[in-house]
Amino acid sequence: MTSRVLLQPGQIWKPAASDIPSRRILDFPEQMVSYMSSAAATEEYVVSQSQFRRWIRESSAVLSGTEDAKSAPAIELAKKIVTLRKSFGLSQEDLATALGLSRSAIAAMETGRTSSVTKHLPNLAELFQVPVELFLDGMANQTVTISLTADERDLIDLYRRLSTERKLDVQKYTERRARV
Repeated sequence: MTSRVLLQPGQIWKPAASDIPSRRILDFPEQMVSYMSSAAATEEYVVSQSQFRRWIRESSAVLSGTEDAKSAPAIELAKKIVTLRKSFGLSQEDLATALGLSRSAIAAMETGRTSSVTKHLPNLAELFQVPVELFLDGMANQTVTISLTADERDLIDLYRRLSTERKLDVQKYTERRARV
């Protein structure tokens, strides 16, 4: 049984053959994958997740080691915005409406393609109920109390014992089950 790859925004997939362009995942609109090709850095493509995974298999693409290296500040900020938006269950359109911007402006923010994002940080911080410092240095000191049931504590303990590969399998399984 082959393991299923967890696709996430910001991932860069590099094919084995150097003549095939790499792909950077931007977003997941309506269960699809939005990506940019290194051959056409200004054009956005959208395909189904199964088509993207097929391309990974057929091109023997591997995930670039971007997790270990620190990204450019604009990309780090973009990742924070995407993470917060998704954790609040908002679409790009929802966030655009809340900020009085266009959806394409949000897409540009979330891919690090705009330098005007800093003027929207106070509004983003207010909307997501986080300090502005979170966007700037990634640190926010806030005490949070979470009550867990005994079975939730057990699940967390078991999850922490898993290998990284197994954790990704569990995350993917959980995502699929949560959609049902």
